[in-house]
Amino acid sequence: MTDQLNDGTVQQKLHDRADAPGAIETSRPPNYDPAAVGRVARGVSIRSIDLVGASFTRADHEALPAVRAQHDPPELGIDVQSQLSDDGSQLGCILTFATIFPEVEPYQLTAQFRLTYDVKLVERPDDADVDQFANWNAVFNAWPYWREYLSSTLNRARMDYFLVPVMAVPLPSFSAGEPQSHGVNGPS
Repeated sequence: MTDQLNDGTVQQKLHDRADAPGAIETSRPPNYDPAAVGRVARGVSIRSIDLVGASFTRADHEALPAVRAQHDPPELGIDVQSQLSDDGSQLGCILTFATIFPEVEPYQLTAQFRLTYDVKLVERPDDADVDQFANWNAVFNAWPYWREYLSSTLNRARMDYFLVPVMAVPLPSFSAGEPQSHGVNGPS
């Protein structure tokens, strides 16, 4: 498991699957800026989290199941898109999560969630602050829904189970003055 697209490897694997059904285009998340996230978070409340799309395809789809080879858990990729309403009263985020295997994929699993927030800020937030919020806080809000969907789908498919960890909150680095990127497994 890796950080949220922390090194380009996950991004490249998602890009390589661009022709596959449900493939997503990704970009590296911005470095975590807690002040920017906070400027938006202090004036928003979650209105809804909706599943808007999902796809699961396994490699062995014949009538008689093949003997499954053991495989390492996949990496997880995330694509984030956001939009603030014209009047600044609502924020919408589309988060697409996907499994990525280094070579042969025993399955592909993708889920897309829409998060909507009511915004009650005196001033319209900067685009950079909205981007920070969407890439860090919205992902944090949707992570439990992704974990449950992935876990229950793999259970129903009788695929190798792995535990998707809770998402860690990035912590600022005090030595270099730059925030450290922390992903689902802690410091990178």
